[in-house]
Amino acid sequence: MSDDLKTLDEVSVAPPSKEIGPPPLFKRMIAFGMDFILIVLLLQLLAHFMPNFWDAHTQEEFQNLLQQAMHLPKDEQMDSEEMALFIQQSDLSPETYEMLMAMVVWACFLPVMYFFIGERFFNGKSLGKATFGLSSVRMNSADVPLTPFRQFLRALCKGLSALLLITPFLLPGIMNFLFCFLNRKRRCLHDLAGSSWTVQQSQNKDSDND
Repeated sequence: MSDDLKTLDEVSVAPPSKEIGPPPLFKRMIAFGMDFILIVLLLQLLAHFMPNFWDAHTQEEFQNLLQQAMHLPKDEQMDSEEMALFIQQSDLSPETYEMLMAMVVWACFLPVMYFFIGERFFNGKSLGKATFGLSSVRMNSADVPLTPFRQFLRALCKGLSALLLITPFLLPGIMNFLFCFLNRKRRCLHDLAGSSWTVQQSQNKDSDND
């Protein structure tokens, strides 16, 4: 009899389960804005420090290329074909071409790794999400973490979408984020790729102290 009463007492004082649901869109937008600004700053640091790994001649040639590109008309700067022709006609050395390709690869890699680190090692929270108490969880079971493969797929889609927003090819990136307006659970395309959704978790903290 005493064991039954003890069991009933344990059940009655058990902390309530977490309630999850899609957060307000303005929180997600501000959180992503914070992440986006941080990614842009990291890319600027990459462009500033990466040329130091090459010789002085390559660095000078790269700086001259940037100055010439800045004097191009705005429409040509946003035209990928014009920029490719401009680089081809610049008669760059093989070392400078190598540096440009390395910078492109790292520029694609950096946003993906930023989001993957948050997914993998910080419970689905980037810096922006952590600020507002948001996290990405498995669609069908929030208590079961995403597999590393799904985490990487999510980070890949979201990272490349963020990168596209600062290139002439920004339309696919915009479409990824606007997709959340087409469903009730506010899932973007990177959420679909990762079999996940973004939620705001809440729990009665007072019950934990009792």
